Amino acid sequence: MIINLKEEIGPNLFVRLDAEKLFKRLKEYSTDITMDFSGIEFINRSFAQEYLNRKFSVDYEIEEINLPDVVKNMFIVILEWNGYDMRY
Repeated sequence: MIINLKEEIGPNLFVRLDAEKLFKRLKEYSTDITMDFSGIEFINRSFAQEYLNRKFSVDYEIEEINLPDVVKNMFIVILEWNGYDMRY
């Protein structure tokens, strides 16, 4: 299943609550998910933190595609801040 975040949330990922709502909706599915970040213009630290925390706590695979540099860089900051050495 592919989720287009721009269509689901909008081009700016600001609010931690939006990530919470997204993952609550995903509980309905028991399949691997592809998150499409096409068209995302901004992501703030609280959305990124909540997204990654929830991604690593589910029992299915989540893959990201079409990550703009702004998202990649924020994910790297969050992961390194939490002691992970992962690259997007």
